[in-house]
Amino acid sequence: MADLYEIRRIYDIVDENADGMVSVDEMCGFINKLGIPMSEQDLRCMLRNNLQEDLPFGEFVEFYRSIFNHQIDGEKDESEDLLEAFRVFDQNKDGYISSNELQNVLSTMGLIPRGQDSQHCKKMMCRFDSDGNGVLDFCEFKNMMSSKLAP
Repeated sequence: MADLYEIRRIYDIVDENADGMVSVDEMCGFINKLGIPMSEQDLRCMLRNNLQEDLPFGEFVEFYRSIFNHQIDGEKDESEDLLEAFRVFDQNKDGYISSNELQNVLSTMGLIPRGQDSQHCKKMMCRFDSDGNGVLDFCEFKNMMSSKLAP
């Protein structure tokens, strides 16, 4: 079984142009290198109804699980809940959570006052933004959600 760090490493390898996203073309090439003959059209059908854009990390994890038919080490049903939570926070569906998206969801839930300075959310995210790109991917979000957010 693989853990999220191994899958992230695989994701980075598949991302041949190192733009931080895996294109359908890159994914198709990777699958064919594994010896699984698959056309780009077949892959698009497997990925969210003919996906046209790039594959963010969270969706790559889902795809990886479906192809290799197993769960990630240490994950149980809560991983599905966590992925659903990630999707709620990822309002623009780009595969990342920005501080504005975090602030919007938290204020909608009543966890922070509406219009509160976004610096609070930026500071909270900074603790878990391991690659320093200013947004949280699924792995970073999972780390944030599983930690104790003590001041």
